[in-house]
Amino acid sequence: MHTDPIRVDGPRTATPPATHLLVGVDRHPAGQAALAYAIDLGRRLDAHVHVVHAIDIDDLPIDPDGPDFEDRVQATVTAERDRACARLAALPGNWTFHSAPGDPTQLLLSIADTAEVEMIVLGAPRHGVMSLLERLMGESVAARVIHHAHRPVTLVPAP
Repeated sequence: MHTDPIRVDGPRTATPPATHLLVGVDRHPAGQAALAYAIDLGRRLDAHVHVVHAIDIDDLPIDPDGPDFEDRVQATVTAERDRACARLAALPGNWTFHSAPGDPTQLLLSIADTAEVEMIVLGAPRHGVMSLLERLMGESVAARVIHHAHRPVTLVPAP
């Protein structure tokens, strides 16, 4: 899989933001709820909102041997970016969308440190079978971020 990092900068206001927030997004309901929460909080706090999407196994097509594998991965990543940017367009302040392949925890923590964010907002871990699978494979992204972040982390449940 070859997917280059993506960065899209939203509009810049004339005055610098009062603070910076980071939100991790994916296409799952809790990830989308976290984005909505961060946009609302960013508006109220006059914050620059950094949206981070780690390209991972959830973005991969089922058939890795298909002739259009790379195109389908890119289409999924592009759709995720477009969906997030459309929602961010309603934010009157500054925002940035970041997307890159790799470990989601490392990507989130790296951008949080670089941007010196005040808070990280994440979707709460899933329940049911997916939660069980995540626990069998190791800690969830949310749990790993909570253990390694040097700033507050807010978990937003799925609606």
